[in-house]
Amino acid sequence: MNKKTKSPEKYGGTWPTMVTPFDENLKIDFGVNKEIVEWYLRFDIGGLYPHCLSSEMYFLSAEESVQLVTETVKTVGDRTNVVATANLGESQEQHIEFARRIADTGVDALMLLVPSFLQTDNEMEKYFLTMAEKLDLPLGIYECPVPRRFHLSVPLVKKLAETGRFVAYKETSCQFEKIMALHDVTKNTPMSLLQANAPYLLDVCRRGVPGSMNIASIWLADIVATVIRLAQAQDPMAESLHAKLCNLEMVQRSGHPVSSKYLLAKRGLPIGIHSRTGDSGFSAEVKTSIDYIMRDFITPEGDLIL
Repeated sequence: MNKKTKSPEKYGGTWPTMVTPFDENLKIDFGVNKEIVEWYLRFDIGGLYPHCLSSEMYFLSAEESVQLVTETVKTVGDRTNVVATANLGESQEQHIEFARRIADTGVDALMLLVPSFLQTDNEMEKYFLTMAEKLDLPLGIYECPVPRRFHLSVPLVKKLAETGRFVAYKETSCQFEKIMALHDVTKNTPMSLLQANAPYLLDVCRRGVPGSMNIASIWLADIVATVIRLAQAQDPMAESLHAKLCNLEMVQRSGHPVSSKYLLAKRGLPIGIHSRTGDSGFSAEVKTSIDYIMRDFITPEGDLIL
């Protein structure tokens, strides 16, 4: 599948790490997925990330993953960028094979997980440079916390950024000093640092970090986009909005990704809470708590009260 060539501008803004809608039989509901994509496209997003941890990618078959990304790309057309995790499998050879299948969906860039079977900077550097050699599309790096939490060193990120082959980095250390060190080594390269958490969003974007891939954007893409824009403009209005964003994101953390689906439904999307991960801690108690809290933040029609 070929996509219309977009502007080579550096990635930025908010990138919803999309959840996958399932029907009651746990089949992907592509109709609902299309509605969610169209909803995101109403906002000033930087792009979409439809195949990631929030998407329950580890619970999808290879065929489902390819179809999910394909349908998302088809719905988006040339209206924004789409990236997807591309290196699933037990070996680098399997990673390359699967990545080529994801590339054929028409995505703009391939996000590469940090391989769980590698440990050192030298091994990582060799792996990522080999992927860059074997694959044609622009690449990104995703520090997915599952199956393990592993964060690349700043010197390694600098080397990879300076190759010009990497356009995005979903950094998940959630450490302010590390985020700023990574910004220093990527800001003059094609690699966009897209940090992964809401609490540091205001401060890092004020200091020039171009954007974020965080779970809050799943149901608050409009608010995250506004915080980023105001922060980059050094607008003091960003303070109060960011505080509300952090409060709302803490509610969401109770049972993600099921809680995220429930909150999307509260914003008016026709998505159920069916998940292949089980209830993920989304108990009746959590649901009741969310219901009470959201009375002060969301109208029955799904509009935010801020």
